[in-house]
Amino acid sequence: MVVFFAVIICKILHFIGKRIGKGSSFPGKFVLKLFPGVLARLHLPDIVIAVTGSNGKTTVSELIVRIFEARGFRVGWNREGSNQTEGVATLLLRIASFGGTVKRDAVVMECDERYAKMIFQQVKPAILVVTNLCRDQLTRNGHPEFIEDCIRAAIIAAGDGVSLVLNADDPYVAALAVSQEVSDGEVTVSMVAKKNRPPVLATTLTMTKPYNPDVFWFGFGGGDGFGGGAGGDGGAGGFEAFGGRSGMYDDGAFCPVCKARMIYSYRVAGHYGDYKCSGCGLSRVKPDVEVVMQDTGRFIFNGNMELNAVHPSITNAYNFCAAVVAAGVAGVEPGDSVNALDGYDLTGGRVLPLDVCGRGGLLLLSKHENSFAYDCSLNWVVDRKKPCTVIVLVDAVSRKYYTSETSWLWDIDFDLLADECVKNVVLAGRYVNELGMRFALSSVNADKTGHVEDLSGLREFVERETEGEVFALTCFSDKAKLLKALE
Repeated sequence: MVVFFAVIICKILHFIGKRIGKGSSFPGKFVLKLFPGVLARLHLPDIVIAVTGSNGKTTVSELIVRIFEARGFRVGWNREGSNQTEGVATLLLRIASFGGTVKRDAVVMECDERYAKMIFQQVKPAILVVTNLCRDQLTRNGHPEFIEDCIRAAIIAAGDGVSLVLNADDPYVAALAVSQEVSDGEVTVSMVAKKNRPPVLATTLTMTKPYNPDVFWFGFGGGDGFGGGAGGDGGAGGFEAFGGRSGMYDDGAFCPVCKARMIYSYRVAGHYGDYKCSGCGLSRVKPDVEVVMQDTGRFIFNGNMELNAVHPSITNAYNFCAAVVAAGVAGVEPGDSVNALDGYDLTGGRVLPLDVCGRGGLLLLSKHENSFAYDCSLNWVVDRKKPCTVIVLVDAVSRKYYTSETSWLWDIDFDLLADECVKNVVLAGRYVNELGMRFALSSVNADKTGHVEDLSGLREFVERETEGEVFALTCFSDKAKLLKALE
């Protein structure tokens, strides 16, 4: 009867909540207060995929769903992006029968990295995808190593039956598949305080299965470094085009396991690349599926499977590759997955076309408090080498409990906009003065930088004072404001 009442209450609250804008998480939150352990009583399908990490969770989840739906599967997923415990509860209870059977062929759960452990204590995924780990919401998450520990705890909570799909190019993610053997006994790296970890010189590493999961890897191809990349010429995916940039800081400088200096034979972006620790030997594993991005906007997987990407970028190349591997672990042939994603236009709204004064352009959503996301968007704009205007809007900071915290602006490599292809930079929104101070200490020429605090005048300013295509960078919380201002 507990399950019956939990399901019916959730369905009713979801019906009501959709009409008042609180249907994605409030129903689950309310039900979990009444019946705290109800999720563990549900009967789930065999295919349950969880997706977590700093960036790309929503996109990878949507791509996996696309692959399954192309095969005729009925899939349940938290498409609204409500990825904490109550959001997952709402998803599962609203698609369950009154007897507690989740009526779908597969479930795809986007899971917040801080809440994944709590979710997996009741809902055991068959497959866990870890997209990446990077500097993100420092006021909430601290350093990436803290999130690495959170995900390690989530893997333990998921149990022995989970299969891991990991980013081979990200050393923080790769460290999740490391076991340590030390001279005075075997030690498993888990939720151990950094000060209690074994000395660097006493440690050797082996890439292994620390919690008895199967481990599958995805990553960029075309490199020719320690891990023996997929090969290919530089124009089709070599890394000179990316410049080996690590941003304003270098979180990849030191090994996440032993803290010794990390050596890179190449970098794709930030701390992604072909790495090898000078101390313990942590190194990039050759991926099961590698992706190469061509200048034409095509992604090539393992050298022979191609798809047209509507919005080609480094981040999307990783996202598509992660989805192909995750679906492969669930039994879908990679070729079938690639065919399902060919020409697919994501519906999540991370990249949207703009038409400002007939000049064209794109809205690029780059999560506030996540400098890696901003750097990737800036790199993409600059690497096009076409005359353009870049709008940077910060009108609201996404973490509601730190509404005025803007220190993260200093982690973004805005110096990239000093490139001659960027003809104008427009700083806009409530935090225009904070942006102005940040840009005053950058190498961007002040003569090409404009300031618009009142968004009602943004379109007129862009039309009158700028030239070239228009690329606008902001966060999900400011998306609607920006689109309205540019109408």
